[in-house]
Amino acid sequence: MPVVRIAFATNKGGLDDTLADRFGRAPTFTIVEVDTDTGEVKKVEVIENPGYRAGSGAGVKAAQALGDHGAKVYVGPNPGPNATAALQYLGVKVIPLTGATVREALAKALEELKQQ
Repeated sequence: MPVVRIAFATNKGGLDDTLADRFGRAPTFTIVEVDTDTGEVKKVEVIENPGYRAGSGAGVKAAQALGDHGAKVYVGPNPGPNATAALQYLGVKVIPLTGATVREALAKALEELKQQ
């Protein structure tokens, strides 16, 4: 899997943003297309999270948005049980992480992906 799309739960979006503290209610997702062999960032996309203002089902809506945008890996706070099930169904690997910038989280995600 040389090029992969990795989604990060973020507050405003971008590589210099910090990870949000919640999955389903994160304001944005930053999706980074990266070459897993070289670590080269090919593309960065920021999307609004449809679950951010949802009355209910925020986690599932967020998971669906990540699937719709081709994410194969999610990095950030643990999703709830329904969102986790939706991500598993969509084939999105979950890497739990908090308290980091997107750049730091990307480095950790790449390390973990290389170990597989």
